[in-house]
Amino acid sequence: MPEIDAFILLIRDHRTMDALAMLEASPALSRQRPDRSGRLHGASPLHWAAHRNDTEVCRRLIELGADVNDSAGDWWLTPLSWGADAGSGEAVELLLASGADVNQDAIVGTTALHAVAMGGSTQGKRDPDAYEKTAELLIRNGADVNRRTNEQRTPLDEAIDNGNDAVANVLRRHGALTSKASS
Repeated sequence: MPEIDAFILLIRDHRTMDALAMLEASPALSRQRPDRSGRLHGASPLHWAAHRNDTEVCRRLIELGADVNDSAGDWWLTPLSWGADAGSGEAVELLLASGADVNQDAIVGTTALHAVAMGGSTQGKRDPDAYEKTAELLIRNGADVNRRTNEQRTPLDEAIDNGNDAVANVLRRHGALTSKASS
């Protein structure tokens, strides 16, 4: 197994101390990515650390030069969107404080706010409070609540269609509209 794959596996398995030790021994890992094909192609260690809400690893990766606006991934493109997809509020906050572009295209015109609205694999039901908090963070940091995707879908469309009620409520409180209402 290549070193980068082993490093990402530590992050994915929530083995923070082991990941940090490996990173200290090989700082260049902060800017590498595995050569895997498929949906996860291009995902960097920062993408994974954001998704796992591992702020310690995120912070160290950023200190070592990881790009907070890296959009080389094939799935959600940016670390910010990976974090939002998982409701990883602390990682999202750290990425934003480190210069992540809140409205950067995550894929087909979506943003991190679309990602949090979709709510990941559980559609926000695993931890509604985490998704709500993450949506609030994104909005407080300038996320466009009515940004349309290439298919003209707004974050509120995504939250409603995915049954992510906590995020839908946040979006409504901030003036978000559905694509039908904002036409």
